[in-house]
Amino acid sequence: MKYYVYAHKIKNTDIIFYIGSNWFGGNPNRAYETRNRPEKWHEVVGEHNGAFDVEIIGRYHNDRRAYESEMILMAYYQDKHNWCWCNGERKDEKLKAKIRGASISRQIMAIKGKKKIVFESVRYASQQLNIKRSTIQRYLKTGKIHSSGHSFKYMDTKR
Repeated sequence: MKYYVYAHKIKNTDIIFYIGSNWFGGNPNRAYETRNRPEKWHEVVGEHNGAFDVEIIGRYHNDRRAYESEMILMAYYQDKHNWCWCNGERKDEKLKAKIRGASISRQIMAIKGKKKIVFESVRYASQQLNIKRSTIQRYLKTGKIHSSGHSFKYMDTKR
């Protein structure tokens, strides 16, 4: 299976400090790479002499299932262990509730050719596509195609 979700752990412990996946592009080495990681990730790894353990948590046939699993596991570990952070931040209960409430109506789709990717937020799209949030927001308003080839639109919500 091409796609997977992984956990980064403090070396020689079961302490998970990061949840990620290779859903964007299916890079088979993503779990082991140190580039394009949040600042907080580098801080934690730096505190442990650059060492961390990788655990592949699940494997998937398609990118959407890997992405959904990553989101579920992020929420689980942040709620259950109350310190695991993912994508550069640790959410308190108030912020998590706000994000959950906003994510339903603020999902966006990135379109490039025939490929369509749904992101839970502009912030997550920004991190995964390496495009500034303000730039994505501008392209959401204008409907124009970004130099990366992506166009963006808000997803319709049904409540």
